[in-house]
Amino acid sequence: MSKKTGFTLAEVLITLGIIGVVAALTAPALVLSGRNEANAAKLSVVVSTLENAFNNAIVQEGVDTLFNTKMWQANTMQEFVGQLGAYLVVSSHGDDASEFYTDPPTDMDPNGGKTQITHVYNIEIANAYRISLKNGAALFIRKNEIRFSEEQINTARSQGASITGNSGWLVVDVNGNASPNTAGRDIFMFIIGPNGMLYPRGGTDYHIYDSIVGGDAGVWNENGTDCCLVGSIMNGGLGCTARIIAEGYKMNY
Repeated sequence: MSKKTGFTLAEVLITLGIIGVVAALTAPALVLSGRNEANAAKLSVVVSTLENAFNNAIVQEGVDTLFNTKMWQANTMQEFVGQLGAYLVVSSHGDDASEFYTDPPTDMDPNGGKTQITHVYNIEIANAYRISLKNGAALFIRKNEIRFSEEQINTARSQGASITGNSGWLVVDVNGNASPNTAGRDIFMFIIGPNGMLYPRGGTDYHIYDSIVGGDAGVWNENGTDCCLVGSIMNGGLGCTARIIAEGYKMNY
């Protein structure tokens, strides 16, 4: 009797079917993981690019804070963009976010999925001025000018923070109007410090700044308003900005 030396057609089809099922189950997770990794990497580039631009403005203009730079002294956002253009490439800008997005961006739910609650859009984006960069990122900026007193600076430092005021609010959509357009996935929030540094929502500096001015922003790794822990992501996911940076620009949630 001869020995069996191959696979029957039925066996091959069964094997292919199993491979197909496994691929169908794992492919979406792999795609999501890859997208999260790419967005975290893009955030790193945007943060570095903006901090370099703001720092260069301070140094080259010979001033001590962003408040005294030409861009912050500009009377209109159009003038602001013109001055900013001396330090990085701006591809477009405008003040109507509804024309930029086909559908308004969404928040994250407590488990990391999308929700239709649009706090991130209605509060942080809709009232801001948009600046799009050459790399595809969109910045939504609201200029501010809050200077800490010496007493407030000492209070911040005693709590481990370096922030000395607020030059503006910044929301970054790292891939512009491309999906998923969700807070904590491709949309992230910062305070622009007077020193040109970006302080992420959910971080210690942001938290201490907010406590000094009477707000209630929390930190990402504690239960509270800005928690970014699996199963209890709060405030639509904006606090996850600090978690990504703290964990080396990884999206581990």
